[in-house]
Amino acid sequence: MTEYLSPEAMRPKVVKSINKYLSLSKNQSLTVGFYHGGRLFMFGNSPEPTKLVYDIGSISKTVTAHLILKLTGEGKLSLEKSVADYLNLTKGNYPTLYELLTHTAGYGHLTPFEITVPALLCHGYARRNIYEKCTAKTVINCLKRRKKKKEYGYSYSDFPYAILAVVAETVTGKRFSELIEEFVHNELNMKNTHVTVPEETREPHSAYGKRIFDFWKWKCDNPYIAAGGLVSTVSDMLTYITHQIESDREYITQSHKICENSLSPKRNLACCIGWHTYKRSNQLWHVGGVGTFRSSVVINRKRRIGVVVLGNSKGVASANVHYLAKMLYSEMKIKKIDFKKIKQ
Repeated sequence: MTEYLSPEAMRPKVVKSINKYLSLSKNQSLTVGFYHGGRLFMFGNSPEPTKLVYDIGSISKTVTAHLILKLTGEGKLSLEKSVADYLNLTKGNYPTLYELLTHTAGYGHLTPFEITVPALLCHGYARRNIYEKCTAKTVINCLKRRKKKKEYGYSYSDFPYAILAVVAETVTGKRFSELIEEFVHNELNMKNTHVTVPEETREPHSAYGKRIFDFWKWKCDNPYIAAGGLVSTVSDMLTYITHQIESDREYITQSHKICENSLSPKRNLACCIGWHTYKRSNQLWHVGGVGTFRSSVVINRKRRIGVVVLGNSKGVASANVHYLAKMLYSEMKIKKIDFKKIKQ
């Protein structure tokens, strides 16, 4: 059962930050979910927050990571094997599945440039899906031109997860869009999480000045779905957080382990399998951004707390979602949210 949290449960400075976000546009929306010691709460500016559907962007990568780990547990994949063991590639040195999962394969943020840069220059980020025309063939051709030359540290990119989607399709004989929906519905019990949903069920278009931004659209054969193609609700995301904190399934617990190659003396950031964390920290987090949608999840399995913030924003407001998630997580950590104050 999910309870509705009253604004009085939070300190005035937190409510002020939330209201500042919501005041930026009449189409602005925000939904927050809390996991606190086994109880679920939500808060937002809609009278029926459970019905709102948001793009969760790159948080999809954490779901993809769980799916790949499940296929590994079934013996269909091996994390230490090269992608060349599964795909028809030219001769050369290619990254392992583990390196792809942990962003240690050497692919920078905008890789592959020939796909991302022209799309960004022509359409910008919010107005159109920059991966709209990509297929498995596109990904394989890009991969052939990017053979692994040396050992790399952490470098974030969508490209590794598109590769993982093609690998999963190869070993199962199913489209990745089908695989991921079956996984979230049957394994994670997230019944309202999908690759595509009817537009009338989604959050209103966000406006920037006089321009109206459309939703990102995905074709079912697009492997970049693995990197950012899921849409979900706050209820399903709370179910997801519950799995991260309570489940002992191997594909959950294994994903929380830090990748040693992601560690650097120059930064506090570290990477797990799909998730991000910090050195000597029990906090796991990921952010997502698709079009005008922004999302952020922060959890702490040891403390049994977690928060998800889902927003549909415009312009510079987009970064505020992760800022709010970090603030709310900190408030939970220092016990400054009164979860006894429930909205009647």
